[in-house]
Amino acid sequence: MKDRVFIVLSWVAFAQALIVLAGVLNGMNNSLPIPTSRVGRFYSDYVSTVFAGKEIIAYAASPAIWLLSYVVTGAPRILPWNN
Repeated sequence: MKDRVFIVLSWVAFAQALIVLAGVLNGMNNSLPIPTSRVGRFYSDYVSTVFAGKEIIAYAASPAIWLLSYVVTGAPRILPWNN
């Protein structure tokens, strides 16, 4: 049962990491302090909605899930499709 829970959590962590990566790369590409593209607006809305505007929590969510998965199951499952 715990393996299935951590498989779902690993997919969540992987999707979260992709969203953060896209938002950071978009922010590096933009010189304005406000998001102007759809990706930038989505990322700022995502961080403000899911993480209450705390970007540091958004950065730490995926590694925290991977670390917890490693401690509990013995495998970090960074790539969810690999066992």
